[in-house]
Amino acid sequence: MGLGKLFKGQCLSSINYRATEAWELAQVFDREGRRIMHESVLTVQPGQEAVLVNEGVLTDIFEPGRYELSTENMPITTSLKEWKYGFDETFVVETIFVNKNDIVDIPWGTSGKLTIPDQTFGMVNLGANGKYSFAITDSAAFINKLMGTKRRYTVEDLKGFLTSHISMIFKEIVTGMPMNFFDIQGYCGEASELMKQKLGEFLADYGITVKAMNVQIALPEAVLKAIDERATMGAMGGMQAYAFKKQVDAQTEAMVSMAKNPNGGMNSMAGMGMQMAAGMAMAGQMGNMMNSMGQVPMGNMAQAGANAAQPGAQAGGAARPKFCSQCGSPISANDKFCSNCGAKLG
Repeated sequence: MGLGKLFKGQCLSSINYRATEAWELAQVFDREGRRIMHESVLTVQPGQEAVLVNEGVLTDIFEPGRYELSTENMPITTSLKEWKYGFDETFVVETIFVNKNDIVDIPWGTSGKLTIPDQTFGMVNLGANGKYSFAITDSAAFINKLMGTKRRYTVEDLKGFLTSHISMIFKEIVTGMPMNFFDIQGYCGEASELMKQKLGEFLADYGITVKAMNVQIALPEAVLKAIDERATMGAMGGMQAYAFKKQVDAQTEAMVSMAKNPNGGMNSMAGMGMQMAAGMAMAGQMGNMMNSMGQVPMGNMAQAGANAAQPGAQAGGAARPKFCSQCGSPISANDKFCSNCGAKLG
């Protein structure tokens, strides 16, 4: 083999690269020890940008297209090498292919739980996760400040760099905004916009533009249950209905506990009286709520039903039954003391 052929065999006549995966952000072209020769052809694929690096200095940048490398289209490299009269020899230059496409749906999550004050639930431990999308918009800044000396840079590398910073941004946002977990969807939307803005400001210095940001807040089970209950009761009056339901639940639990006691509770006359009184109170409160909504007065219906259940009730209406305020036992209008517990009656 002649020296001419041997020399050409050690040179690159064509430079091009296709990424092996969608999440590859940048890759140094492997020259395999060969040098670039005059009029070597550089092909940059759609969605790519090729950056030439000469002796550690970023020089010329090429957008998608086909280029025959020469002094005309390599002004910076030519100037650095002082090739005033064209290429008289081969030269060594690194070529980095940068992915300029939008990189979408990158998952993120906080590194741990955050303790946040809430006006309804007090202190709440919560985390957050979601997805974001971005694109490299300044290849030179990305290579100089983020990729550095790596020969390959991927989304996984970027995620490792961003994880702690995203958690810090989220903590800053949630501690700076009043929380209301009953309006969690609206809060997530606002938090998403703020996180996109703050993360975008941080990554702009590295040549990256944030295109979208999604936030989902992971709430404790007890808070999720309360939100579900609130949603169920919302059609019956919002917070008033929610508070009433909690009261009814507590009264029901107390009745069940008394019923399990074989020596008293619901099995005694006093227990039965308390049960009737509690039932009447519930019906009355529900009636008030329904009246405020323009519905049938449930309290009156419950009272009428109770009157009808009393012995000797008349069609024209009987006197409203009375109960001992201490033990709940039925009493008559003329009683001075309760026959069950002996309490003095007002």
